[in-house]
Amino acid sequence: MRYFLVLTLIMSVTLLPAQVKTGIEVLAENNFEQLKGKRIGLITNPTGVDSRLHSTADILFNAPGVELVALFGPEHGIRGDFSAGKKVDAAVDAVTGLPVFSLYGATRKPTPEMLEGIDLLVYDIQDS
Repeated sequence: MRYFLVLTLIMSVTLLPAQVKTGIEVLAENNFEQLKGKRIGLITNPTGVDSRLHSTADILFNAPGVELVALFGPEHGIRGDFSAGKKVDAAVDAVTGLPVFSLYGATRKPTPEMLEGIDLLVYDIQDS
């Protein structure tokens, strides 16, 4: 009986679901320390979210001590406003008011001009 109880406890502990955290959640837990004092650019699309589906762009924009200065929109744009294969236009994000540079139009990577005034690029796109 004693061995059965031990085995049951071990099995119940090993069968507990693992909690997976997104990168933005890890940054938030650390109070965004890695980003403070830097001008941040964010490359993202609609897959860049936390476990509650809040946009990484919105989280970083509202994070205390974080200076998000530009967004970079690959295919689908940062908010999912573009259909698959459709070119993404440069714009101003309606939610944050930040410039959105297109990475799915004339260029597929940030140009030196796009990177002016940015100290650090954060990349948050999920891949399946």
